[in-house]
Amino acid sequence: DNNIAPLLKNWTLSRIPKVSISILRLAVVEMLYLEEIPFQVSINEAIELAKKYGDDETPAFINGVLDKIAKK
Repeated sequence: DNNIAPLLKNWTLSRIPKVSISILRLAVVEMLYLEEIPFQVSINEAIELAKKYGDDETPAFINGVLDKIAKK
């Protein structure tokens, strides 16, 4: 959560739907601690999960947050 919260514009963790925050957390763990998985693969998998379990805006939101983390 410490890696996600600072990147949220006009959002707080408590406002993000549980499914979306779970997807973000999973992807961030992969990106930060599983070096054998390329960032793009983690982001792509998260977007696919967002398409399946989120609403129409969720994939873009997930992509934006994870892209910022990847650039850090």
